Parts: sequence; C-alpha cells; structure tokens
Amino acid sequence: MDDLVRDDVLSRRLQTPKSVILILLLLVIIGIAAFISRILGPNPDGAWQIYLVNFLFWTGVAQAGIIFSCALRITNARWGRPLIRISEGFGSFIPVSFILLIILFIGKDHILPYATEHYHPPKDIWLSIPFVILRNVGGFFILIILSFFYVYYSLRMDLGGIGDKLQGISSWIASDWKGDDERDMIWPKIKKLAPAIVLVYAGVFSFFAWDLIMSLDPEWFSTLLGPFYFVGNFVAAIGGTIIISSFVRKYTGLQDYITRFQYHDMGKLLLGFSLFWVYLFFSQYLPIWYANMPEETGFVYKRVRVEPFWSFGWVVLSCCFIFPFITLFSKTSKIVVPILVFIASVSFIGFWLLEYILVIPSFTSYINFGLIQILITLAFLAGFLLTFLFFVRVFPIIPYGDPYFEGKANTHNHGGH
Repeated sequence: MDDLVRDDVLSRRLQTPKSVILILLLLVIIGIAAFISRILGPNPDGAWQIYLVNFLFWTGVAQAGIIFSCALRITNARWGRPLIRISEGFGSFIPVSFILLIILFIGKDHILPYATEHYHPPKDIWLSIPFVILRNVGGFFILIILSFFYVYYSLRMDLGGIGDKLQGISSWIASDWKGDDERDMIWPKIKKLAPAIVLVYAGVFSFFAWDLIMSLDPEWFSTLLGPFYFVGNFVAAIGGTIIISSFVRKYTGLQDYITRFQYHDMGKLLLGFSLFWVYLFFSQYLPIWYANMPEETGFVYKRVRVEPFWSFGWVVLSCCFIFPFITLFSKTSKIVVPILVFIASVSFIGFWLLEYILVIPSFTSYINFGLIQILITLAFLAGFLLTFLFFVRVFPIIPYGDPYFEGKANTHNHGGH
C-alpha cells in the first residue's frame, strides 16, 4: 500500500452541507408521515402499493451495488477499482431494507392477494404466508450477513494499521490489526465471499420477484421473471454508480483516481447489460405471444395493449433500452461525463418505472400517482442517499488497500483490464 496515496484519499472525505442533510431528513419524515396517515385512513391500498414498488427498486439497487463490487473482484478488473467503494456504499441501505421488508409483510392483506385468498395445492403450500415470510426474510437475512462480512473485510484492508487515527465505527473495523500478513489472509476470504454473495443474491431476489411481483397476478407465471428482475437491478446499480460517482468525484477532487476511462468502461457496461436485460424481456414475451394461453397473456396484455399502461410501457422500454442503445454507441457519449450521467439518469428512472408497471397494473386499471405516492417515493430516495452519504463520510471513498488498486490513473495509458 502506498502511504502517500492512503493519506491523500483519507484527506478527501465528502463533506455534505448540513442543509442537504436536513432536507433529506425532512423528506424522510414527511414521507413517513404521509405513509402512516394514509395506511391508517379509509383507503390504505394505494400507499401500500407504492411502498411495494419502492421497496423492490431501492432494495434491488442497494444489493446490486454490492454485486457490482463482487463482480469487479471476481474478474480482477483493475480498471473499476476506484468505483468499488462507491458501489459498496449503496449497500449501506440494506439494513434499512430488512426493516422495510418486515413492515411490508405487516401490510400483506393490502398487497398480497394470497394473504386473503385460498388456492388449490400445491400453490397454497408455496404461497402460505408463513412459508413466504420464512424464505424471503430468512434468505434476505443470510444475504445481509454475507454482504456485511464482505464489506467489513473490504474496509479492513484499507483501515488496518491506522486505527489510532480513526474514531467510531472506523476505529472498530481497524482494531487489532495484525499487519500485512492479515491483509494477505483477508483477500482469499473476499474472493470466496464474492461468488457466494452473487449466487445467494440470484436466489433471494428471485424469491422477491416470484412472491412480490409474479404472485400479484395468481394466474400468471414466468420462470424468467427472477433473472429479469435481478438483472434489471444490476443495470440500475450501474447507472446509479455512474450518477453518484460523478458528484462524489467532483466534490472530493478525485479526478486523478476516477477518470474518463472509468466512465468509458461504465458506459460500455451499461450498454451491454441493457442489451442483456432486453434479451430477457424478449425471451419472456416470445413464448407468451406464440402460446397465446389466457393465463399467460393476461399479465402482458394489460401492460402492452391497454391504455394507459400501453403508452407507459413504451416509455419504460425507451428509457431502459432504446435510448441507452442509441446513445451509447458513440464513444463521445461515454467519455464526456455529463452526457453519460444524463443517459444513466434516464436509464435509472426507467428501471424505477419498470417496477411500477410490473406491480401497479396487478391492482388497478389506471395510473394513480398523486401527492402521497410522490412523498413516499421521495422518502425512499432520501433514505437511500442519507445512508450512502453517511457511508462515504465515515469510510475511505477509494479502496486503496485492494491489491489490484493501482493508485492515481495514468491519463496517457488506459490499461489494466
């Protein structure tokens, strides 16, 4: 580890203005108040529905941030090392998501049809509420534990040896450091945890897709909905990493570490996984179309042939695929950071809209997005940003202790792939 690089990174902590923190806290409080007031009123269904949409999206992005970090470490991708800590910061929202998942099951009678309806075997066994809660809460808890140890070891590689300069949780992570020999022991643990987390993520978020999206329409089923959902989360996390890293880079002066070359590669990743996502979409749509069975086509028909969801569906497809596909072929759009951030923002918003169109038409035949829905959505956004800002304020933004981190970028040579 280069001590000069370490001291340089530690000196560049993100200092968020108190006014920004207060605004975000205010949005969270107002959103919580709006949600509670609505669920205690005579018509709570709309509040629970938008709660489900936001839980699925923000939880997916938070966990997919950890998955992006795992992917970079599994592949030994040197180019992406400066972005690892930012994507790991997304995972700071995961403990909040666990609490949100428990709250979601409190409102099960308003959003989960199988909580109040009886199905014939074997569907009634799979969709029995105790079994649903057990596999979703239990599986998510296991994923959180694995993610905790992964991020803990990742941070310990950076903070080890400087515990006397740290306070609070950073000091706890750095305590009892045993020198470079421990760093050599930590790295194999990270390499083992990374693929394990990816596999558990695929399983747990498939459960989320089946139990919290697909089963809202009891007659419809799709074996591909799980991958469709968790790959969408991954694409959204790539877009979110592009957006947030651009602000972190600007306000902490990290241009020597996060360069246009990182953004060029992130743009290629965003394009590639957008193509993979639309492939999964078409792979679901094609057999439903040619089989033309009522139990299959009903779910899709409402979203692609009936207004207002027909037009809404085209907006989603345009944001998630058509616009990124057209714009990201140009090299300029990938290395000019403001352009790439705009493209990533359109994609990111598109994947939130995707969760909306997957969930809401199962409950209603119209788009209901009023003040309550806006306030609840803003509360989720603000909560996500607050946990991220706390993470990057407390911990180093650049993983300088990672063995594949190469220090400041050489702007004349783009290598290390």
